[in-house]
Amino acid sequence: MLKGIYSTMSGKFVTEKRMEKIANNISNALTAGYKSSRPAINIIKAEGDQGQTVTKDETFISILESYIDFSEAPLVETKNALDLAIDGNGFFVVSTKEGDMYTRNGQFTLDKDKKLTTLDGMPVLGERGIITIDGRMGGDIKIENDGSIYVDKVLVDKLKIVDFKDKRVLKHFGSSRFVKVDPNAQETPPEKFSVKQGCYEASNVDVIKEMVDMVSALRAYESYTRVDQFFNDILTKLINLGRI
Repeated sequence: MLKGIYSTMSGKFVTEKRMEKIANNISNALTAGYKSSRPAINIIKAEGDQGQTVTKDETFISILESYIDFSEAPLVETKNALDLAIDGNGFFVVSTKEGDMYTRNGQFTLDKDKKLTTLDGMPVLGERGIITIDGRMGGDIKIENDGSIYVDKVLVDKLKIVDFKDKRVLKHFGSSRFVKVDPNAQETPPEKFSVKQGCYEASNVDVIKEMVDMVSALRAYESYTRVDQFFNDILTKLINLGRI
């Protein structure tokens, strides 16, 4: 019976984490550059102690890590010169207090010092460092497919766009930003990409699929709860019998 209790507890815990991920995905369905995530589930089969004959395996499940779906999302056209999207592989690089981070959210702006930043004020990096667009150069901003930035036909800098051979080294940091968790992982040039000006990448969350998954998770949680209550009732009866 103890194995059944452990199986129920592990299933209930994993289902709770699954619902948390689904709820987070739904809440970010309109967040530019957001990538949906799923819990990576580990299945463990316990076959009993050495020398013990077990007629039926008991299965337990646990959470390993979150799996991030890096598939591309549709592009939203805005005609804003500072809204950018990467068509293909790669990430924009932004400078933060915690170090360089990576994003597919290309909704950028200029701060009071004419630095190109994210909407929450994080500087966007180019090949020469933080990108500054001098106000004296006018307002005709043209960004080529390779990320080269021209203002009034004068080259200012080129966007730093990088990729990783194994994207599992990236983890969510906030809604649409990623941080590298393996210090040994090296940035690599994207194999195929094109920078699109006047648009940004939307979220890749499929709301209908998330809602279906949420209903499935809620039903699973209800089932685990009923089984959990069943075991609690049995334990209560056994304890009462022991007091007689």
